[in-house]
Amino acid sequence: MGIAAYLILLPSVWLILLRLAPLWLLKINNALKPYTDFSLPFISVNVPLRYVLFVGWFHYHPRVLDAWGAKYIKAAREQFPKKDTVSSRACYIPIPVVLDGTTVPQLMNENLHSTFEKQRSCLVIGGEGGVGKTSLACRIAGWAMAEDEDQQLCKHLMLPVLLEEEFRVTEGKLPLLEAIRGQLQALIDEPEPICQELLLRLLRKKRILVIVDRFSEMNATTREAIEPESPEFPVNALVITSRIEEKLGRVNKTIIKPLRIEANKLSSFMEAYLMQRGKRDRFTDQEFFDACNRLSLMVGQNNITVLLAKLYAEQLIASREVASNISALPENIPNLMLGYINELNRDVTDNQFDDHTVHQIAKTIAWECLQQSYQPGTAKRGDAIVALADLGIDDPEAHLSYLEKRLHLIQTIGSAKDRIRFCLDPLAEYLAGWYLIELYGNNDGKWRSHFFKKADDLVKTGGQDAIKGLLLAVRDCYLSEVQNSKETDFVPQKLGKLAGFTPSVNTAATTVQTLIP
Repeated sequence: MGIAAYLILLPSVWLILLRLAPLWLLKINNALKPYTDFSLPFISVNVPLRYVLFVGWFHYHPRVLDAWGAKYIKAAREQFPKKDTVSSRACYIPIPVVLDGTTVPQLMNENLHSTFEKQRSCLVIGGEGGVGKTSLACRIAGWAMAEDEDQQLCKHLMLPVLLEEEFRVTEGKLPLLEAIRGQLQALIDEPEPICQELLLRLLRKKRILVIVDRFSEMNATTREAIEPESPEFPVNALVITSRIEEKLGRVNKTIIKPLRIEANKLSSFMEAYLMQRGKRDRFTDQEFFDACNRLSLMVGQNNITVLLAKLYAEQLIASREVASNISALPENIPNLMLGYINELNRDVTDNQFDDHTVHQIAKTIAWECLQQSYQPGTAKRGDAIVALADLGIDDPEAHLSYLEKRLHLIQTIGSAKDRIRFCLDPLAEYLAGWYLIELYGNNDGKWRSHFFKKADDLVKTGGQDAIKGLLLAVRDCYLSEVQNSKETDFVPQKLGKLAGFTPSVNTAATTVQTLIP
């Protein structure tokens, strides 16, 4: 009778808790964890007490994991949009994408159901800088924790964890798991880090969506930690953004490639963007179409990236807020970049640096961030300070702080807070392009012996896609800023050849190639 009660009553209690208060099962199991050596009668075997009481079998039941996610989903919905990367992309306009080879006019959550219904989900968002990879990843994160079940990626909620910094290597610990633990702790606003056993279960059962941004620009240590093909890889819901084609051990993966905005769709995009920003009514129809025509003249017949259109739209809005004329808008891409910085600087109300100084330090820091690999990366804060000091800048630390705290152009990263990078990769590429034009001008010999020597080596070793953004940005800057320059000049021809770019017959003086995420 006693054994029958034991075998029936205890499991029944846990089943009732599983139905009514599943998190209690997690708490009870955690409380019983220290009691690991309980001797069973009649057999000489030691078993953890929680399994003797049957509660151990319910420790990480799907209902328990769902209840854990439900407990923290409110905090996640509040904290995730506050991240700088996410908040800067809050205004999202849907664009066409290529999903596993098929063009989709507008990506919706239901397009990804088949991906996230699998036991292991791997999604790669690929494309050039500025095409909208990170914006789309943030959109997917929103679907993962959507309140409306019809808007979710799968049948259960997922908490999104955004990894955008290179992993810190700590002896005895897995860099990937430590990075996820740190970000998850901040996301759910908990004072204590989550235990590793629970974290692994959440990852295995796809209750956490891990997003690795800028994967192609990360160092070898970080890239090697992302191994979806390994049976020991704990992340079963993974999203990666990358500028290059990622093999990832040839695992099955869903590939999304956001498309550029077609030249004949510019006005539709601009209309939607201004409406979402609540600024469309500030322009008459004539003013709106004049602005769109100006952008069309700037880009010619080329399709353009989302960020370029957004930057132009933001400067259009700013022109109205300061009562300036639409004709004062930039006429080419390099000047559009500087105009964007000018608008940020205009918003500073006290102790403002002049635009020229801001341009000078921004160009210098951009090159510090790109010169090692010719792709957007990080620079040591100390090296950046030395570079500014070499320019004759007084108090370089204050100028770095101005770019970071007042203009939000750069951010400090790394566990030691000793590295910096630009928030927008293509902006860094164009600023670095300006820097190189001012350094080498139209001196073909300097270009050959300095810039092109390394660029040739990088392209030969298969790095064309990774450095294409910088090559085309430098080309645009050269054609825009070097007096009497032509596309047939050595420098723009060489840059185009290295980037695999063939200009159209009617290409304008400054051609739009790559732009901004």
